Amino acid sequence: MFNDQKQLNRNSESQGLLKLKTDDQLKQKAKIKAILKSYESLKEWSDLGQWLLKLQAFFKSYQGSYIPKKKLLCKRLAQCLSPIWNKAIHENTLTIYDLILQILCSDQEYDLIQDLPLFSLGLFPFFGFASIQCKPMFLNILEKYYYPLKRELLPCMGGLINSIIVGMEDTNEDMMKKVMTSLDQACESVGIKQFFGLLWITIIRSVRSRQGVFKYLMKRWTKQQQIEINENEIKEDDKMPNKSALVLNALLISLEDESSLVKRAALDFMCLYCKISDKIFSQQEYTILIEQALLLFQKQDHAVIRRINNWLIGEEELTDKNNNILYVQEGLMRILVEEQGDPLKVLQNWYMQHPETVQLTLFQIGYSLAKYIYQKTVSYQNLNQAEKLFELQKGGERLIESISSQSELIIKSIFEQLKKFMKDQKQDQIRESILIIDFCLNNLMKSQFSDLSKVDDLQLFQQRTECLQEFIIIIIKEMMNLTCEQVYESSISQLLFEQTVDCINKIRKRLDILENDKEMQFVLGSNYNKQNESFKNSILAQLNQIDIDIISQYCSYYIQINEYSIINEQEALFPIVSQILLRSQLYLMKQGDFQYNEIPSWIHQLFKSLDKGTNKISLCSIQILIELLKSSQFHQNIYLLTEMITKNSYSNIEPFPQILSLCMDKIQTNYQIENNQHNYIKQIFEKLWILLDQNYHDQMIVEFILYITENFQHVFVYVIEQSLKQGDQRRFQIYCRITNSYYKRHPKENTGVGIIQMLNFLNNENPLIRYNTKTWLSESAPFFFRILDPILLRLINFKNDIENKNEFSFDLAVDSIKKLQSLYSSKEWFQPYIEKTKPTFYEDDNINTYYKLICLTLIQLIVADFQNQEYQKINAISAELLEIVINNTINEKSKTQILIQYFNIILNKFEQVIRSKDQVLQLQLLNLIKVFLLHTYELQKDLSSENKQKLIDIYDQQLFFDNLVFGLKQAQVYYLKQRYLNTIVVGIYSISYLLPPKIINEKIILIITSLLSLLKSCEYNTNQIVKSFRRISNVKILKNQKSEYNVNNFQQINIQQLNNDQPQIKTALSGDDFEEVMSLSNSIRAIICYFFQFKYDSKEIDQRPNAAGVLVDLFTLNLFFKKTDKTLKSQKQQEQLQFENFPDTCQMLLKLFPQIIQSYLECWRCSLKWDHLFTKGCIVYEYDKFDQFNKQLKDQLSKQEEDYSDEDQIQQSILQLLKPSSIHFTSTLIQSFLVIWQNEYSVNFYADPKINNNMCKLIEIAITLQISPDDFVAAFINTQQVSGIIQYYQKNKYKKGPYQFNYDQATFENGILFFLYTYFSSVQFQNLKNRELIKLWNCFLMFSKSLLQSRHINTICFLLEIIHLMSWKFSPKDVLEEFRKDLHTQLRQILVILAEIASMQQQYITFTSSSLENFHQTQFDQNLQLIVPFTPTIFELYTEYFKLRQKDVEKTEEGWNEYFVQRNLFDPYQQKGLLLEEKDFSKKCSIIALKTLKRLSQVTLINTYEVSRGERIVENTKEFMTLIFPLIEDRENQIIVESASELLHSILKLSKDQLSQIFLNDILNIFNKQDFFKCTGRCLKFWTEIINIISDKTDLLTEQLGNNSKIFQGFTGLFQSKSAEILKKTKGFERVCFIIYSGGVDKYQSKLSSLLDAILTVIKDINQQHEAITILIIFCIRILVLRLSQSSLTQVFRKIWPYLISMLIQIFDRKGKQANPYLLISGLKLIELFSLFQLEEFYFYEWIFVFDYFGITINFQKEEQQQQKVKINTPYKFIPYMAYQFPTTSFYNVDYENKLYPDQYQQNLFKKKRLVKIKDIQEFQEFESKLRQQALYLCQHLIDINQQRMEVNPQSLEEIIEAEFISLDDYISRIQ
Repeated sequence: MFNDQKQLNRNSESQGLLKLKTDDQLKQKAKIKAILKSYESLKEWSDLGQWLLKLQAFFKSYQGSYIPKKKLLCKRLAQCLSPIWNKAIHENTLTIYDLILQILCSDQEYDLIQDLPLFSLGLFPFFGFASIQCKPMFLNILEKYYYPLKRELLPCMGGLINSIIVGMEDTNEDMMKKVMTSLDQACESVGIKQFFGLLWITIIRSVRSRQGVFKYLMKRWTKQQQIEINENEIKEDDKMPNKSALVLNALLISLEDESSLVKRAALDFMCLYCKISDKIFSQQEYTILIEQALLLFQKQDHAVIRRINNWLIGEEELTDKNNNILYVQEGLMRILVEEQGDPLKVLQNWYMQHPETVQLTLFQIGYSLAKYIYQKTVSYQNLNQAEKLFELQKGGERLIESISSQSELIIKSIFEQLKKFMKDQKQDQIRESILIIDFCLNNLMKSQFSDLSKVDDLQLFQQRTECLQEFIIIIIKEMMNLTCEQVYESSISQLLFEQTVDCINKIRKRLDILENDKEMQFVLGSNYNKQNESFKNSILAQLNQIDIDIISQYCSYYIQINEYSIINEQEALFPIVSQILLRSQLYLMKQGDFQYNEIPSWIHQLFKSLDKGTNKISLCSIQILIELLKSSQFHQNIYLLTEMITKNSYSNIEPFPQILSLCMDKIQTNYQIENNQHNYIKQIFEKLWILLDQNYHDQMIVEFILYITENFQHVFVYVIEQSLKQGDQRRFQIYCRITNSYYKRHPKENTGVGIIQMLNFLNNENPLIRYNTKTWLSESAPFFFRILDPILLRLINFKNDIENKNEFSFDLAVDSIKKLQSLYSSKEWFQPYIEKTKPTFYEDDNINTYYKLICLTLIQLIVADFQNQEYQKINAISAELLEIVINNTINEKSKTQILIQYFNIILNKFEQVIRSKDQVLQLQLLNLIKVFLLHTYELQKDLSSENKQKLIDIYDQQLFFDNLVFGLKQAQVYYLKQRYLNTIVVGIYSISYLLPPKIINEKIILIITSLLSLLKSCEYNTNQIVKSFRRISNVKILKNQKSEYNVNNFQQINIQQLNNDQPQIKTALSGDDFEEVMSLSNSIRAIICYFFQFKYDSKEIDQRPNAAGVLVDLFTLNLFFKKTDKTLKSQKQQEQLQFENFPDTCQMLLKLFPQIIQSYLECWRCSLKWDHLFTKGCIVYEYDKFDQFNKQLKDQLSKQEEDYSDEDQIQQSILQLLKPSSIHFTSTLIQSFLVIWQNEYSVNFYADPKINNNMCKLIEIAITLQISPDDFVAAFINTQQVSGIIQYYQKNKYKKGPYQFNYDQATFENGILFFLYTYFSSVQFQNLKNRELIKLWNCFLMFSKSLLQSRHINTICFLLEIIHLMSWKFSPKDVLEEFRKDLHTQLRQILVILAEIASMQQQYITFTSSSLENFHQTQFDQNLQLIVPFTPTIFELYTEYFKLRQKDVEKTEEGWNEYFVQRNLFDPYQQKGLLLEEKDFSKKCSIIALKTLKRLSQVTLINTYEVSRGERIVENTKEFMTLIFPLIEDRENQIIVESASELLHSILKLSKDQLSQIFLNDILNIFNKQDFFKCTGRCLKFWTEIINIISDKTDLLTEQLGNNSKIFQGFTGLFQSKSAEILKKTKGFERVCFIIYSGGVDKYQSKLSSLLDAILTVIKDINQQHEAITILIIFCIRILVLRLSQSSLTQVFRKIWPYLISMLIQIFDRKGKQANPYLLISGLKLIELFSLFQLEEFYFYEWIFVFDYFGITINFQKEEQQQQKVKINTPYKFIPYMAYQFPTTSFYNVDYENKLYPDQYQQNLFKKKRLVKIKDIQEFQEFESKLRQQALYLCQHLIDINQQRMEVNPQSLEEIIEAEFISLDDYISRIQ
């Protein structure tokens, strides 16, 4: 039924008007109008008292039932009930209310319901602060006039309850009873269900009412329970309607309340009426309540905790039979999973209160607890949040300590979850569970499970040991459910097995402690005597039969895994499953007393894997077997098993003759050949020996070999000697290398195994075998005692036998002397060793070196008498050897005369063998040629002219250098290449002075270009091996003993793949790519350095005896080099290069430098992480960003030689050429860098940014050269490129007017500056001396001065970037006196130029010439276009935008707004970048200039001026900012306005104290512009902070509001004017709003009184005001709500609430006249904001505007035709005003049935997100329809949230306000 109560009221008013026609009534109307008008003239409270008495007397004598001016009258009475007045005023006001209501109600036709908003406006807020005398009067009014309305009172009952419920807390007992009686009457009026439902709503909404509501509920329900004994019981749904949402949220929000009293009241209520046993709520709802209650354990509020315990537990104890423990488990679980509060604190305090629940809950929540701590730990570590991580660790430690006795339940809980995950095959969860277990055992519960230094209780010790054992059994059992394929396919198998091994090891440690009485006494301390032996034994016997069976079954499973691994070559998991096998078997034999009677199948399988498995599998099997052998002493069962393996170790072994083995001199063993038995030890060692050749010769191999040596020496000797007998040199070399360190520490254990056979190889027919043996000798140089000791001992024994005339073996004696003589095949290492080293076995002070011992022994053998002439051979060979020894101790040179006679023949033969590719003969001939070359050098000064010409002819012919180069290119064998290179270099050194300059130049060009070509094509350059990763396994030991080995042996090291992920590396005679690069690099260096006469220090030369060390041979010959003169080294030559020797050749080499460096770049691998350099720019230099880079650079530069990786050695080889070049030819070197640099970076504007490796390498080389920055810049400006730039600007000086844009010139100078900036940002920070600083700055300023003639935007920006960078790295403040004027002048000019470009004062025209001098460009692009690479500032913008563009973020509206500027600069879809008009080009340049000034201007000025010269900084800033302010004023170009505003904001933020006052007028001029708010959102944010900064220095708000304002002529006039000035005045008030909005919370609280007074004058009657003014007032009020704290809001709004509500009533109730739609939407926004901020005072009035109830559904049905009025059907007469703003296209039926929809149920503890419903409408045509739709949505939303807990995001409100500032002008203009 349609109900239009407003029409009834209008009819009543019409009838009343008829009654006033009598004279008396007209007089009454005039009198009341006069009384109300006189209110405005009242000044003091005494005047108000008189006014009230006058009004009271009037109504006492009033005749009639109609009262005119009710709205104004009620508003005045509401004002009289303000808390600022005394009780007398209040009493008189209440009396008048009573009189008025009595008069009105005397008319039976009068309906009070429609006037309830008018009377309630003042009454409802009053009771909360009323005096004790006034409260009864208030309650009496309710009783007389409100409660008789019965159910019709329901729409306003929410406000009424909120008004009087606070009286339940009154300390006056009588008053509290009256309030309770009044509430009972209210309940009786509207109904029990409705009344209690509104009480629960009050709890949710009103903080101050909560305690009163609970007090009333408990008193009422207690009383009701007594009544219900004799009467009908009230239904549960009536007491707690919609309990799943409304009641539950009311209880939850009470438990969240900050007041402890509210929490107690809520808990008291729950203890009485929400007992868990009564099942008032569902199980899920109780869980949510318990979760919230448990969170209160974070604080130790004993009163609260006592009530929680009473509610949760009651008088019963929490046991496993108590269902409440399930709720506790679930509640604790949710707290952990949802990360509510501080879960660790909750758990700790809960378990302290209820220790008995640890056993009942910890297992259930253990997994979630461990997962929470683990994930938080990982998160804090990744985010570097050290403080939070520390707090978390401490909290975890405290919690674990509090439950230490049962902490293993956590581990067991994780085990249980792991089993479930494994069953469900959830890979990610399995992986995480394993990581959590590891975290718990080794971190969180380390003291309980890992740290065994202290054990308090053996019982706990047993529990934890059993827990670990349980995990092992679980994993083994679960693993056996998987097939072999599944094991290897799963990515988490390895984690599982590793954790299993960890647990097994922990158990072993524990059992070791129990078995060691001393260790047990140590860890138990004072508790040791308290433990009896029987208890200890019970711990030791832990394995039951089930566990024994599972471990036994695993043996069979392991055999399957082993077979599968062998067949499929699966190595990844084999080691760890084998470890599990061994550990479990040892555990089984030891703890399970399990005994094997024969070798078990799993051991047979291990031996099978030795034969058939991969190398890694075999090594792992050996490791397991040897560990088993080592464990034999631990238990008798283990010993019996190992004895079965070792008993046949002599089977199939025969002793070697002494002539072949030195070991036989010591080992005299009776071998028992048992060919029928398998020798397991022999099988192990044979496989171990084979593995030496497979890149597994690491420390593990050493340990295994030494174990076999010590325990089974007969096997050790047999296998090695037998291997050498078969020619296996390579493995023996490896064996010697990896055991050298051990035998150096234990020389007496040296057996001499294999020595004889290895030395025999020196006479082998195969030259490669001989070469390998010599390599072995050179490697053994520091360890020659291993060869010498056995030989010398044998010789000394022979000598003794000879002296004693005992029999001895002649053959052995001769052979021993020959073997000693053969050592001189490595004389360069052998001779220094014997002369310096003391014998390890000979104890004689006089014989203190091997040299003396050898000489002594040989002399003794020489003088020995032999009867048998055959034996005299010993004398001869001893003398021969002694001659060799002596000759090698004296450095004599021998000369030869065969060069001219035979050299040509050799060269002819050499050409033949090159053509035939006979590499062995090539090698021999090269050695011979080298000898000839060396003799040439010695002989050339004594040669005749004829012989000299013959030599020239020989060396000039193709047979020599051309053939050498050709042979080098064809060579396939690594060592052969080295000999070629060595011969080429020696040849150049030997004959360079002999040949004419033209010939030598031709040969050098041929050689250098060929070597560079080979260098570029090396496989090393294309092999993408991670730095220092190659040879990490097989050469690691060699690297650590760098000076003790010869790298020529690499061709014999059979390097294979280290694992499946590593690339194949070249093996055998081809050497490796690293050595090839080293050889080529050293050769190039040797040639170039020779001609440039660079001097060498022997320390700088790599003196390892390898073929790559080209300089070594020459240096040791002392032919061509002298040590560096340190004084000369530090002196630089002048830049005008002059060469005494080979000038033409040197000049030619200098021209080749770019080509040389380009080739070097190919093989240079970056040591630093270059994540700041890209083809299109580099990142901005900031110390923090470059901190890690600087540390890497420092470490790299300080790296010691012994730490060099292969990459480092190559770098050093390159630097050994470039460093002296950087000293002598700095400019030439930098010029070469620039040539390469310009070819590498990108000039394509739209190309994606990439890291260019060559650019990174080039800069790394430049900074690694460690050229002093001042020298670098001095040389830089002398380069051809920089000189060309300077000359260009000397000819093309800047003149005012349009600037000729030269794209090629701009690109060229941009690239040069890009290089300089990148160098400065990357170079190591250095503390330069003052003179160096002066030189650095002067040189740069000289260069930059010429560039100031340019107006290319990148050039000027780069200059500022470089000065800024230099001001940080090379601070000029200490030396400013030397160049202050130049620096400050240039800096000022740069800033002004950028400001001019930014202000678009600079016009551009294209360049018209066709050529440029000094540059090699021949074409010029005539288009205006932006230049790349970008400057660092712009590149930073570009990279941010590029990343987001990849994600399509910028396509969204938010992305467009956030990256508005970047899109206009970089958007590739705007195809204007290459064809820009002058206007577009200037616009882009303006943005670049503004962004650069924003980041750099202030910081650079501060860095370059002394502190005392702050005024100069201000002057410079003011100068360029003068050009910027007009940009901000011009609102046509929003991009420029935003960028310029950002610049102003950054400057003020950095220098607010100095610049705020200076820029004040400029800022205010912009601020007061009519179109100020015409800007982007980001721009407005900048101005928010700008205005806030300015207002800190000046009272901006007062100035804007005051009479002296430039805009306002009196503040009151602003709101009262209706003239043409209205638009101007509204604009001014917008500024007032913006000033308040820009400030912080409560910033302007003390200055708002005048503003509020003025606002009040407007909102007294908005019908008399312009709509624009009202909209601004509402907007201002919304801003005040945002910018005032809750306490300030209460204080400030206390005075204006009646006015605000009256204003809203006027907006929404205009007697049928439709309000302005813009005014309506402003009113909706204000109502929504009051609701969002939950202003409690507003809840007194919310019912006036919306349906203030719960569970209401507004149903609507579409009408065929749109109606003029809204049709609404409700069960009640009063309809909220907002309902009349619903769409008129539907008929509405309001359902009060308290429905609760599924989405309204409270599912968890989280609050729901509150969204803003009322938003601006942009479509003018559809404005009203959309407005009405929003009103409907808002009304329904406010109904729905009445039974929910909500939270608001303040940032969303801020964004809405900012958007409204921007659109406010449009709204105002539409209204106008």
